[in-house]
Formats: sequence, C-alpha cells, structure tokens
Amino acid sequence: MKSLFRIYRRYIFSALWIAGMVICVNLIVFLSVQTVIRSWYEESGSSVLRSQLNRVAAALSTDEEGQISLGADGEAALTEAEAQFAFLLSDDGTRIWGWNLPEGIQEHYTVGEVASFSRWYLLDYPVRVWNCEQGLLVVANSRESVAKYSVEYSRSTVQNLPFFVLAVLGANLLLILVLAVLSGYRLYEGLRPIACGLDRLVDGRRITVPENGIARDLARKLNQVSRILEVQRENLNQRDTARTEWISGVSHDIRTPLSMVMGYADSLENDAALPEEAKKEAGIIREQSLKIKTLIEDLNLTSKLEYHMQPLRVKDFMPAALLRQAVVSILNSGQQGNCELETEIDDALEPVVMRGDAALLSRALQNLIGNSIRHNPGCQILVFGKLEIEEDGHLCVLGVRDSGSGIPKEVRQTLMGEKPDEPDGPHIMGLRIVSQITAAHGGYMSFSEDGREVCLYLPVSRTLKERDKRKKKWWEVLWYGAER
Repeated sequence: MKSLFRIYRRYIFSALWIAGMVICVNLIVFLSVQTVIRSWYEESGSSVLRSQLNRVAAALSTDEEGQISLGADGEAALTEAEAQFAFLLSDDGTRIWGWNLPEGIQEHYTVGEVASFSRWYLLDYPVRVWNCEQGLLVVANSRESVAKYSVEYSRSTVQNLPFFVLAVLGANLLLILVLAVLSGYRLYEGLRPIACGLDRLVDGRRITVPENGIARDLARKLNQVSRILEVQRENLNQRDTARTEWISGVSHDIRTPLSMVMGYADSLENDAALPEEAKKEAGIIREQSLKIKTLIEDLNLTSKLEYHMQPLRVKDFMPAALLRQAVVSILNSGQQGNCELETEIDDALEPVVMRGDAALLSRALQNLIGNSIRHNPGCQILVFGKLEIEEDGHLCVLGVRDSGSGIPKEVRQTLMGEKPDEPDGPHIMGLRIVSQITAAHGGYMSFSEDGREVCLYLPVSRTLKERDKRKKKWWEVLWYGAER
C-alpha cells in the first residue's frame, strides 16, 4: 500500500508540474503573440498614418483659383496603401476635394458624422483621417482589410490588471489541483484492490480481486495469474511430497539389506579360514557399502533440509568446543589419512555461545574436512574459528582451509546460486548439505577466490563473561579444565 500512496503522490505532483508548465507556455505564447501583433500594427497602421498619409497630404496643392489637386506622388501613395477612395474636408465639414469617390459620399458632413466615421466606418469602409494644412484628409481602405473594435478600460482597471491575471492563474491552479486530486483518488480507489491482491499474492495466498472499476482488466488478469499460481503450487507440493516420500522409502528399504551386506562382509573380513585376498575383497565390499550408506543418509538429509522437514534440536553450545570435537572425531576415526590436520581458534571465540543444532553443525564441519581429505591427499588442512564484530551484531566464523587444488569454480558457482560455466552441474551433495545446514541456522557460506578456503558465518547468541565453576558443563571442564 505504501507504493500505491507513492504513486498517488507522484501523480498529484506530476499534474501540478504539467499545469505549471502549460500556464508558463501559455504566458510565453500570449506575450509572443502580443509582440507580433504590436509589430504588425506598427508596420501597417503607423506607417500608413504617418508616412503614406503624410505623402498624400504633401502631394495636395491649391492653384490660383483655389482648386485643389493631387500630385503623382500622392496617387502613388494611395495606391501603395491600397486605398479605395479619398477626399478632403474643410474646417466647416464641406468636401473640397475627392479621389475615386463611390456613390453615397456626401458633400457636407457635420462634426458628429466626422467623429462617427473617424471612429468606426464610412459606408462600411474603414477610414483613416489625417489633419493637414488644406483640411481633414479622409482615406478609406477596402471593407475586408481592417476590423475596428472599441475597447475602453478605467484607470483603476488597468492598474489592477496584474492582480486580475494572478487571480485567474490561481483559480486555474486550484481547479487543476482539485481535478488532479479527484481523478487521482479515483485511480487510487481503482488500484487499491490490485495492490492488496499483489500483497496477498506475494505471501503465497489465493486472491480474488473484484473485476470492476477502471482497473477491471488488470483485476481479471491478476485473478487468472492467481489461479495459475495456485495450480502450479499444488502441483509442486504434490511433486515435492512424492519426491520426499520416495527418497524416504528407498532409504528405508535399502537400509536393511545394506546392513546385512556390511555384516556379512565384516564377518568374511575377520574370518581366519579365508585367504588374505578374500579378506581384502570383503574389506573393499564393507568400505563401499559404508559409502553407499553415507550417500543415502546424505540424500535423505538434504531432501529434508530443502523442504524444511528436518527439525532442529536447538540448544546452547560453544562453537570453539564444537570445532575441536569435529577435529577429534576425524582423528579418532582415522579418516585424515596422510593429511596434516591443525586447528586455530581465536581467544575471542572461546566465551562465545551459539544456539542451534550442534550435531548438524558438527556434520557440516566434518563434511568440509572430509571433502579436503578426499580430494587433496597429503595436503595440510587448517580448521579455524574466529569472531567477527559487525554493525548489526557478532558473527562466528568457522572455516576450513587446505593447501590442495581448491574447490572447482563450477561447484562454487552452483552453491552460490549462479549458473555454472559447464552445462552439466557437478556432484555437490556434501557441500550442499553444508550450505543447507548453515542457512537453517540463519548463516551463509562463502568461498575464497582460489576455492581453498570455505567459511561458515553464523549468528552469535551471547557471550560468557564469567564462568561459575559450580555451573560448568562437562564439556567445559573437558576442554577448558577445572581451574579455568
């Protein structure tokens, strides 16, 4: 829902931003049009009035008998101005000269008539007047050339014009804001069921979104996706259940005959009546049967860990002691072969207490050590533990480092969730169990660049500041001594 509110807020801000841009563009266009109109007016009106009419007035001349005539330059000026006709009035309103006069032009005009056609039209012709020495010069243009309008404003209106403009802009912005909020709320109401449905879908629940409103097509598609995911989830659950049950059943069915094979092989290996070659073959059968048993157990364990079916026997334990126990177990069983096995534990790790399944974590450490022994005969193996302090808490680091060839890149890529370079993935059962056990305890596994070091990062529960001798556990006395 937070994302939906964010979309709503961005919608409002976007609407305001667009409205502001539209108003600014309109103001720019309005001022540009005013500038162009003013330039047109200056080029057309002012030029005719002050230049062309001045030329016509200058071309008028009076002879000895008092007759007025127009020179060639005046006629050229009238032609350039596209004048339809022209005439000259004396001070008392009598027409004393005319040029190309149409019908309806009077011989005498009163002051009121002169004022009327000077402001408006004469016989529907737009006219311009020019006061010269001989009288009042009247020049008419074509009826379609000029449109006259009378616009008058009081002085207070002109002074308050900026405030009127600001009021109009404010009203427009307010109207846009109200419309944006209303339309945005309508969009929000239409998308809210979709957002709620997506939240439920993320949680893995089935949804049914009402298929109405402006988002009805999205709701219909979302309901279809929910039904498809529901079917897929049921199929996956059935497949996973069948797989787990099959692995568990096979493990149970193989365990009994495999135990018999191992028992008979052990009896044959210890039978004094058999020759040495037969005893050796019986020993090989026992060892290989033991490997098969271990693989079956690993397969069963990784299946349970993958589907969270392995219950963790959670209790408090000391990771330093756990690390030593894992190394001692390897040494006592003789699995190290000709490898050199060493331990290195920081003092800061000694008082650390973790909470989890100590048996599973011990199994993870033994898998890492056994992996180094099997793939790097005669190498030096260092099992180490340390405490790392981070901003969000302490981490216990349990690691295994060897001097061998290192874990292949394809194996590391597969364990880290990356696509390996080779199309056929490697066999990583043991290391996969280590990764699953670490993840079940809220930690993670990492590798060095050369693959020779594997580290398990696990969360720390608490740290023992003081040890009461009366409350010591048997494993504390065993590893730390009674005096410590």
